[in-house]
Amino acid sequence: MTEDPSDAAEDRSDTAARVEALLRENALLERRVARLERRLASTGPLVDRARRLTLWDFTPYEVSPDDTWVAVDRAEAAALMAALAEVDHWEPWATTIEPRPQP
Repeated sequence: MTEDPSDAAEDRSDTAARVEALLRENALLERRVARLERRLASTGPLVDRARRLTLWDFTPYEVSPDDTWVAVDRAEAAALMAALAEVDHWEPWATTIEPRPQP
């Protein structure tokens, strides 16, 4: 049994069209990956700075820090560390935030 030449030509045409579609899709995906890699790289400095934040609860020590320190809400600091954990594989929970003494 021989294959009909028109069927073979149609198969080649379908294959060529599929290859062209895949090449276009691949080009789109390559551009998207490049854009996402640039976006990801831009978060690096933020992640590095957030990692190096010094969180210190001065209340248990009954001291007041000087004017080089700024107050941060405990819940907000914990939320920041949680957000950092979502974008980085560092374990921010190894950095303890000491609880305030309760009356």
